[in-house]
Amino acid sequence: MKILVLSEMTIYPEIKKICEYKGLAIDKKIIIKINAKPDCYPPVNIQYDVIIFQSKNAVIHCDRMWEDIKKRKPVIYCLGKYTNDVVKEKIGLNAVYPKDESSSENLAKIIYAKMLETNDYSKKYIIFTGLGGRNVIKKMLKKNNQIFYNSNIYERKKNEEIKIEESDLNQNSINYIIVSSKFALKIFLDKTSRFIKKYKLVYIIPNKRVIDNAGDNTNSIVINNSYEASSYIDAILNNE
Repeated sequence: MKILVLSEMTIYPEIKKICEYKGLAIDKKIIIKINAKPDCYPPVNIQYDVIIFQSKNAVIHCDRMWEDIKKRKPVIYCLGKYTNDVVKEKIGLNAVYPKDESSSENLAKIIYAKMLETNDYSKKYIIFTGLGGRNVIKKMLKKNNQIFYNSNIYERKKNEEIKIEESDLNQNSINYIIVSSKFALKIFLDKTSRFIKKYKLVYIIPNKRVIDNAGDNTNSIVINNSYEASSYIDAILNNE
């Protein structure tokens, strides 16, 4: 078998170490480039009570606001454990995030539940996200007449420098493709369209939404992207 990682993962070094110990072939082809958009910062002196980070990149690329966030100590929400780790590292605060499955839908539910619990609908929010990302949380806040500023602080682009060749896959066994977004999956399929149908593939994804409309015969294993490295390898070996 062959494991191919398409998206940046905090735990990739651990996954690779386990694979080397077990003699499993693994490679990394990061097919998305992240470009900062410093012109998309919130206005200077913006008032806010709540910060929402929709990814690790959202934390990293709002670096000009780290000190202000440290000073004001707003409530912080984020999508998952590893994004929270970056929040703690860069800003020194803890965030609230979904424990069961990292998704915008689950985070929106948590934020809405907090509104109901405190009966407080007058908070001011800043959402840090990527251009072209999902608007689930934004729509929820808008529906509930909340004041928010949506900051598209970075954008994702296809990495034209990365090539995926047939030699990157194993024609004689299953290829496990670890991919975290529909955007990354689309790029992978575009880059391999000449030959991909010849190969057996199983996609390792954080939720079923990633492979929506990818075809009825698309095989996948759902693993919460806040799980440890061993969970990925165990799931793959159990599928063999």
